[in-house]
Amino acid sequence: MTIRSPIIVTVGHVDHGKTTLLDNIRGTAVAEGEPGLITQYISASYVPTPVINKHCGHLLEKMRISLKIPGLLFIDTPGHEAFTTLRKRGGAIADLAILVVDAQEGFKP
Repeated sequence: MTIRSPIIVTVGHVDHGKTTLLDNIRGTAVAEGEPGLITQYISASYVPTPVINKHCGHLLEKMRISLKIPGLLFIDTPGHEAFTTLRKRGGAIADLAILVVDAQEGFKP
């Protein structure tokens, strides 16, 4: 039986770092190219297991964890209030969520 990649959605208030977090995971600079540094669309990024092992292999070995998934599929959703529908769509298909909160600003509605 083949296990599909878990779908992980990033959620949080506008400008709290959702896309920047994914940029660090992917090794990209998507946030820098967005108008006003604000995501205005929903996007997906696939991170295969070999890349996960490259970045986290030492931790996985230490914890005796062996990944049996093909990778992780991340969905980046916009945080601005005007894009609530896009966030709901991303969240509806997700298996897991990463809630990103700015440490200085705290939780926002």
